[in-house]
Amino acid sequence: MKLEIEKKNIDDLSYEEFVNSYLLPEKPIVIRGVNTFDSAILTPEYVVENFSDENKREAGWFDSDLVDDGPIRIPEIVKSLLAREDMSVRKSPMRLFMQPGGHVTLPHYDGNSLHGLNQQVIGKKRWILTSPNTPLPNIPFMFAGSVGKNFTYDPDKYDFYDFHTESGDVLFLPRYWYHEVHSIAPVNLNLNWVLTPRTPNESSILGRREVEIVKLRKSMPMINKAFFPDEFSSYGGQGKELIDTYSKNVGTSRMLGRLLKELCGYPRLLFLATQIKSRADDFSKNNFKVK
Repeated sequence: MKLEIEKKNIDDLSYEEFVNSYLLPEKPIVIRGVNTFDSAILTPEYVVENFSDENKREAGWFDSDLVDDGPIRIPEIVKSLLAREDMSVRKSPMRLFMQPGGHVTLPHYDGNSLHGLNQQVIGKKRWILTSPNTPLPNIPFMFAGSVGKNFTYDPDKYDFYDFHTESGDVLFLPRYWYHEVHSIAPVNLNLNWVLTPRTPNESSILGRREVEIVKLRKSMPMINKAFFPDEFSSYGGQGKELIDTYSKNVGTSRMLGRLLKELCGYPRLLFLATQIKSRADDFSKNNFKVK
């Protein structure tokens, strides 16, 4: 079913309402009017000069330590979330995305069970979010969709939102929600603050998949080097503490069942491999590549 994303102005949304209606139920929302940046200073040239540390380069973004001065101010709602005791925060919890118009991401959800608060600074983006209860086919062991370039979202099969963000919008993107993102303006700059809940959520298909994969990675360390690009030992910014918490209710038979399910996805992946690789390469190629 095609869903309608809720949009509320920051002045009309209390922190308590956000927590009870969106954070805890893990429901997306667009918060409008969050203009905590100086776009006159925060130009593409400024971003490249100050945030393109090659040691912090990832596939489609650059990581950063928290910045809360000059042209970037952390929204108060984000500060409150980063300070919550039920959230784990990594050392560099801010991400900067800057892509040119026409860039489209491969549908994916964020590893490490991440919640994201994604602020549109410059430009405009189209987002397609798919519920973790009606997920896309997964690339085996990974957090990206095993879908080709001509994939379409069937409302009879998937529950999804399709909407746009503009400057001053902050999207709360809960863990396990697939997202496909289209950059529309000539330059599109986003700040994204990420955090991981300290407790798992097995109420969705992808939530259950995550804890089973965490158990696999803990029990069979060799698959980490074979299939995963991230550093498992620092999972969610905490490592062992979160790994143990997320995997404690997964028994051996359930873990092995997950292994079998993931292996069964390889025929589809092999069929779509060329298209998927092309889309993944674009994600990396367009990282900070704007004119």
